[in-house]
Amino acid sequence: MIRQKQQQQTQPLGFAEPVVDDLLKHSLREQLESLTKAKLSDWERRDLLQKSFTKAIEAVLLEEKVEHHTLTKLFTDMYDCAALSMAQAGLSQEQLTCQFVSESGLIMSPLNCRTTIKDIYRISGFARGVDKAVKGQLEHKKQIHILYPACGPFAPLLLPLLQFYKEQGNITSEQLKVTLVDIQPGAILALRQLITDLSISDYIEEVVEQDATQYVPQHDIDLLVLEAMQHGFTKEGQLSIAKHLIQFLSIDGWLIPKEISVRGILIHGETEFNQQWKDVEYTHSQYVSDNAQADRVELGEILKVSKSTLLAMKEIELDDGIKVVEANTVLLPTGIQDVKERIFAIYARVETFDEESVEQYDSGISHPLPDMTFYIDSRPKAPELKHFIVNSGDAVKFYYQLTGLPRFIPTKASA
Repeated sequence: MIRQKQQQQTQPLGFAEPVVDDLLKHSLREQLESLTKAKLSDWERRDLLQKSFTKAIEAVLLEEKVEHHTLTKLFTDMYDCAALSMAQAGLSQEQLTCQFVSESGLIMSPLNCRTTIKDIYRISGFARGVDKAVKGQLEHKKQIHILYPACGPFAPLLLPLLQFYKEQGNITSEQLKVTLVDIQPGAILALRQLITDLSISDYIEEVVEQDATQYVPQHDIDLLVLEAMQHGFTKEGQLSIAKHLIQFLSIDGWLIPKEISVRGILIHGETEFNQQWKDVEYTHSQYVSDNAQADRVELGEILKVSKSTLLAMKEIELDDGIKVVEANTVLLPTGIQDVKERIFAIYARVETFDEESVEQYDSGISHPLPDMTFYIDSRPKAPELKHFIVNSGDAVKFYYQLTGLPRFIPTKASA
């Protein structure tokens, strides 16, 4: 069932804007390239789609060790087939490229969102975690309800897994009911087409077009699956969505990711972002350099996001309706001789469930984000209001802005 509700007033980007024009060019190029595959019958297209989803998740869940190039091929095939399904949905260019900032964060266009399904280690970490959580819930329940808000056009953290369950036959649609929520009309159209093409509609209880921060489920949720993140825990509305929906989890319900730990570090940009990667094929946690790790100065955890912290989290409303939540205080170290040359950066470690995770550099969401406005024991040549200037030994209190584009706001605190 598809339920539509009126969206909040937004200001989508116009087609004359360079960002949208580039997206449109990319979209048209992909559509033209896909014409070479148009000779497939509808049955052949769906068959390839279903097989590509099954093979990718089989590699993630059943194989102990799969080479990166093999995973790249499997995930690219899955993306290509999903893109063909999306083409069948008949989205207009406006529906495909519409991108805007809502009250709680950046709402990415369906065109941008769809590439998430190619993010190998993000999808792998979530798929393994969700699979363990589903099986854990079914140990003591006959049927469980999963809510996946801000799911995008492909719902990549769940739909490939549902296709795998359908093929395996070990977890049925009688045991598992899924609600998908997204604010983008284009994403909803693509989802409906993909669900039909995968023949997994029996698992889907509802597809809802609505802002996830306003959605109210009709019953308790056993698993809340959510990933609306960018690196440095900025821009998108992960925290606002989780904070709203956590109240609808059943008493023994689980949030996935189970825990997000956001931490601060002081780094040398050249060492962290260039030197440690010059001799490896791709960035990944297994290739993180011991020298680069030793060169870091860890400042500690800035924010922890989990079921318990979300339930205890209180909003603070400032002027103009800006809402923030209180984060942690870190003490800047003393005695770091080259502290003036270091960059403050924020990174997130994502534990999906039961020791499954997305580690540093496994995905774009876990890459450290440098903050070039943060100065320690130095001052910019032309100070601006955006600059934050502190000294070694100072205590820095962080707040997290929920309204507009989410971000961390450092403030000076008593030591």
